[in-house]
Amino acid sequence: MRFFASMGTLAVASFTLGAHAGIIDITEIRTGSGNAEYIELKGPPGQSLGGFAIVIIGDGTSTTSGTGAPPTRSGVVEWLYRFAPTDVIGPNGYLVLRNPGQNPANSADTSGAFPFAIPAGATDRPWGYQASGLAADTQIESPDNQTYLLVTGYTGTDTFQTRAPNQGADGQDLDTNDDGILDVTPWTAIIDSVVLKESSGNAPGSGQEWWYATTFCGPYITRQVVPATSGTVVAGWDFQTTTNTNAGTAAAAQPNTPKLFRSNAGTGTMFLDGTNGSSNWAQATELNAFTGTNVNATGTGTGGNGLDPATTPTSSLALQAGGTGTPGNGKSFTLKFSMVGISGLNVSYATRTSGATTGFTNHAWAWSTDGSSWTDIDAVTTFTTSFAAKTLAPLNALNGAMDAYLRCTVTGATSTSSNNRFDNIVLLSNPVTNNTIVTSYLGPIHGFKTSAGAWAIGVASTTTGSRDTPGADNVDPTTYTCGDAGSGDCSVAHDNPYCADSCCCTQVCVADPFCCQVRWDAICASAAADCTGNCGGGCQTDLNADGATDGNDLGQLLSAWGPGASTADFNQDGAVDGNDLGIMLGAWGPCSGG
Repeated sequence: MRFFASMGTLAVASFTLGAHAGIIDITEIRTGSGNAEYIELKGPPGQSLGGFAIVIIGDGTSTTSGTGAPPTRSGVVEWLYRFAPTDVIGPNGYLVLRNPGQNPANSADTSGAFPFAIPAGATDRPWGYQASGLAADTQIESPDNQTYLLVTGYTGTDTFQTRAPNQGADGQDLDTNDDGILDVTPWTAIIDSVVLKESSGNAPGSGQEWWYATTFCGPYITRQVVPATSGTVVAGWDFQTTTNTNAGTAAAAQPNTPKLFRSNAGTGTMFLDGTNGSSNWAQATELNAFTGTNVNATGTGTGGNGLDPATTPTSSLALQAGGTGTPGNGKSFTLKFSMVGISGLNVSYATRTSGATTGFTNHAWAWSTDGSSWTDIDAVTTFTTSFAAKTLAPLNALNGAMDAYLRCTVTGATSTSSNNRFDNIVLLSNPVTNNTIVTSYLGPIHGFKTSAGAWAIGVASTTTGSRDTPGADNVDPTTYTCGDAGSGDCSVAHDNPYCADSCCCTQVCVADPFCCQVRWDAICASAAADCTGNCGGGCQTDLNADGATDGNDLGQLLSAWGPGASTADFNQDGAVDGNDLGIMLGAWGPCSGG
């Protein structure tokens, strides 16, 4: 996490401003939602904002990058509004700086009007139109990791007063080396600040910009349902080349060095050199190449790739037991790939043994996210002397991992010349026949400051929501758990997480934690349609579904004790604890209708 290098100095400087310091706050922001954008300020009624400015820092594009798409720059002033002395806090303590909405003086502007009614006691300050006269050209860019600053004494070189979105090249670069620390601070003091985060984590993701304040609101998650009927290829390996195209392995001199099959979901690397959990295979005695196969070919390969069943196989990777004492026993190879944005992993490969009793008799597979700590997945123990496809147990532990690793350890060989061949190693995302939920960090964005001073997420949708209160006191979000009467009907989408039916809420949230972590949206409400059949006549606490809550269920609850997702987390607060134990004891005995 990066902060202002001089934040302490700036905080001290703010106290020299007398009545200004700590009195005027940014209290609500909506952006990325057409003409519904606004920034709300709260302060003493009648206080002039002359000398204040709103500065939004995000990214820009380089104008000196040469050919191709210019790279992103971080720390660029994306949007700026300099308040005039006539901009004063309204009688009720609020000023709303907002999108002007549809321009009645421009027939080309077909955008909608600003959708909120500003209370009479608040100052309503629409920002100006761009030269185009279109309200859309004044929007604040979204999505972004954006830093919102309320400053005094702004002396930056920017000349615009609001401007079209996505025009960061026009703004002044305040972080000249893009390291997350501002090198230029053209203001007297920072009065208030907040970051609207597009992504989670302590550092921005690839291609994203840094943030420059310590108060966060977000990330803001927009979801969609995508129909899928088959798994997507994550990565795959065949062995159709005698040229080393895999820099990750030390087996460069061997004809079996793997050719990487690159899919539309990313690339991967195989290691046989002692790195990332692999073993350093002896090239002369433990690595070989024999004829490959089309077994387990996916039909998605190109250019003579053995993963395409239409091509003629030429080679396979052969792992041999090796010299005296069969040193190949216990050795491993490792596959590295990315699971970013991917859910579910299904691993399959073609293999055969040179001898049913003399070759390796066990392929033990494990997963890791660091190439060091490993967790077992599955073991293949049945082999034939002709190629056959092997499939591992489905794996979800690597979902979303930027660095994902699979390791295969071979054991059981009794002859120095015996081997197992590998070909067409294919990694697929979860093959499904129904809808897949996809989450992404996108606009629109709505955040608001609670009465306690913390920032909370508003309704992230293209429509306005009940938490939008420009020019009025913000609505503090209520904290709910599964089964709370006021949390909302499970079959109806609502702004807050959780719903009123405890059993239904638990079932939905175990499958889709978003519903109890962010909000109960339309996807959650749709999933709740199955609850009636699954919950009616039974009980939530009957974990083994035998019609009663008893000692067997208590044992399952105790084995799941602690933080983490579990069906025993009846109130869906993120942990199995005394609250859940109390719910179970209260339901002890036969289920109603069970």
